[in-house]
Amino acid sequence: MSEELQYSGVNFFRQRLVYSLLSGRSVKIIDIRYKNESPGVKDFETSLLKLLDQITNGIKVTINQTGTVVHFQPGVLIGGNVSFDCGTSRCISYFLEVLVVLAPFCKRPINAKLNGVTNKHDELSCDAIRATWLPIFKKFILNDENLEIKVLKRGFYPLGGGFVTFKSPVTKNLRPITIEKVGKVCKIRGLAYTCRVNSSFANRMVDAAKEHLRNFIADVYITIDQRKGEAGGKSNGYGIFLTAETTDGVFYHGEAMSREAIDGETPLVPEDLGKAAAEKLLDEIYRGGASDCTASFLVSTFMALTDRNASKFMYGSLTQYSVYGLRHLKDFFGITFNLSQRKKENEETQDGCKEKLIGSCIGVGYTNLNRAVL
Repeated sequence: MSEELQYSGVNFFRQRLVYSLLSGRSVKIIDIRYKNESPGVKDFETSLLKLLDQITNGIKVTINQTGTVVHFQPGVLIGGNVSFDCGTSRCISYFLEVLVVLAPFCKRPINAKLNGVTNKHDELSCDAIRATWLPIFKKFILNDENLEIKVLKRGFYPLGGGFVTFKSPVTKNLRPITIEKVGKVCKIRGLAYTCRVNSSFANRMVDAAKEHLRNFIADVYITIDQRKGEAGGKSNGYGIFLTAETTDGVFYHGEAMSREAIDGETPLVPEDLGKAAAEKLLDEIYRGGASDCTASFLVSTFMALTDRNASKFMYGSLTQYSVYGLRHLKDFFGITFNLSQRKKENEETQDGCKEKLIGSCIGVGYTNLNRAVL
């Protein structure tokens, strides 16, 4: 299984690099935006390669003159202290997702300090990763003592100025899981944040979100985070983040945030953002599954890398990103998931989306040989 894999196009670029590092298989990606006016890899993709270079030892990256072909040879995952400027093209979460997946398999615990954009319209925020990815992370790893993501400074797109820290432990191997029940939503929590704008915007978002959720559940509590000066980054902005927790410890999220001012476009008013975040949260709850849809890629990856034992997990309707994650796991590790339609326990109950699946697999028995032994 050491032969080189080749893919065409830049889609799922991060998945291919992550699985290359974990499996030790080289990957060649061709025809990267070759039909575009500006072909080749973008600045945020080269930044990702630089970040991977910081947490590894021995990787070799070759990019051709036009940037349309990337040849990636994996190295050893080292981890340790990392300080990195993510730029302003993409949100910090673009890089944070990769670190969360790779962190358990490094030689030393990762302690990353990331600068850049913490919030960008239509991109996953760092708050979402903290609220929905870390609970999944903890299910696979026994020692989750030093696991945390902190947003110390918020920075909206386009100028950024945000600062996020990520700490993660390392582990020898991952434990198998069996999660086939979700439970009922017992509480909703949220955060309305403003940076360099009128503080009343936060209250307006909170009121709109609560009004939309009032008929769903009574236990709704949303805090307000008002940032000014250096802690508020370099761009004006505001947004709201909501998370729902079930009785079985499953977390869903919904969020909405302002976009940068563009001539000819109507700005998003706070009331619209509050309503949009609430609707996204309700959609996610309806979709179901034992994780937020954004975290299903993490679930599949960790299930594939557990001890040689069976794992079972209930997915909501799979996103395209999750489906390609399963395909890449087969390419890199030769592992196949068995997906079956979930059977309803009680026909009379309203159980949300009917596209729920039970995914099961036998782990490859991945062992972290990079881990420093005391």
